[in-house]
Amino acid sequence: MIKDISHLKNKVKELLIKQKLGVLATHGETYPYNTLICYAFTKDLRFILFATMRHTRKYRNIVSHSSVSMLIDNRTNYAGDFKHAVALTITGKTVKAKKSLKTKYRRLYLKRFPHLKGFINDPDTSIVTVKVDRYIFVQRFQEVSELKIKDV
Repeated sequence: MIKDISHLKNKVKELLIKQKLGVLATHGETYPYNTLICYAFTKDLRFILFATMRHTRKYRNIVSHSSVSMLIDNRTNYAGDFKHAVALTITGKTVKAKKSLKTKYRRLYLKRFPHLKGFINDPDTSIVTVKVDRYIFVQRFQEVSELKIKDV
């Protein structure tokens, strides 16, 4: 368990920077729904951003139920994962971004994923903002550390 908040925050940021894909879990009508997403994040770790078309199941789910979680990990599917793999669970709620921040978030997302410019500029695409509650960082499958956003 990582007790030093500053060290934990650095480990969280390091993983968020290195990985570009995560699994988003939403609340469906009758079951949880998971989907792979590209994400960006704010420097202060308070918000995670992802893009989706408005006609998708994940978008319908987040409109109905704002609570979401994400899983980001560094597994390689080799034996070394049992010792070295880390996983990060992020919990939070989707929120409507303030108008003043929409352009900033769009730029932040495109800086990380410039090849998705066409997708981002599609009028049916929405940049979804997740207001993070907490980060749960797990290493060696059982060492669990929690970073509550109020600690940041």
